[in-house]
Amino acid sequence: MSSALRKLRHRSTGLGKNPDPPVLIIRPHKQEGYTCEATSQFLAKAFQRGMADYLPIASMTPDVARNNGIDVFLHSPHHRKKTHIFFLDDDSPPTSDFVLDRLLSLNKPVVAGVTPIKRIVGDKKIILYWSPIIKNEDGKLDNIGIDEMPSAPFVAHRTGGTCLLVRRDVLEKIKPPYQKFEFNERQTKLVISEDMFFIDKITAAGFKIWVDPQSVCHHFHTLDILDMFEIAMQAKQMGYEQAEKDYKIQI
Repeated sequence: MSSALRKLRHRSTGLGKNPDPPVLIIRPHKQEGYTCEATSQFLAKAFQRGMADYLPIASMTPDVARNNGIDVFLHSPHHRKKTHIFFLDDDSPPTSDFVLDRLLSLNKPVVAGVTPIKRIVGDKKIILYWSPIIKNEDGKLDNIGIDEMPSAPFVAHRTGGTCLLVRRDVLEKIKPPYQKFEFNERQTKLVISEDMFFIDKITAAGFKIWVDPQSVCHHFHTLDILDMFEIAMQAKQMGYEQAEKDYKIQI
């Protein structure tokens, strides 16, 4: 546990400025207990400002953690007055302390921020893109390229499971399991990830997936993928051929 959260746990008041904050933040983390300091800082500030309570859940898999969190949100008397649940991965803290305020102000049943993603293919070539998935001009599903993000909120076909704000009535209309990894019949290949399974259940219940491009997250692996986006954009200014040669980045 981070020093910021440890100090909050030991306060005699027990709660932030708002004794009944509107949001419960669900943050899965690994059993060994490591947490990202930037994520802990974001949680601590949201708590101090009376925006949210947080529920760190240790689990081997994120689907189990989030399913437990949703169950607590929906059925615990302590959280019955909360209006929203906010899913936040430990490695993807928002770049602003006020992302939660921003998403709430949009007043959508489901709205997400954007997270940078990287994928390595072939000869260690890195492909960079944003988390939302939309239909391209050919009607096919595709991720948004690093320089293709709209400036205003928009409806996506799918998006990732972090920095995701979901209103209570949405969760009340779908049945568990809320999140689940699905594999092929032989259990040798992942067919759909747990967060996409969740998003598909939400859209099947009749809700749109809104995305706010102004709500941006880091994405820490061995380094911050958001920093890689900046490097890639600089490389693009040199020209695609030079970018691929020097950085092995497909933009």
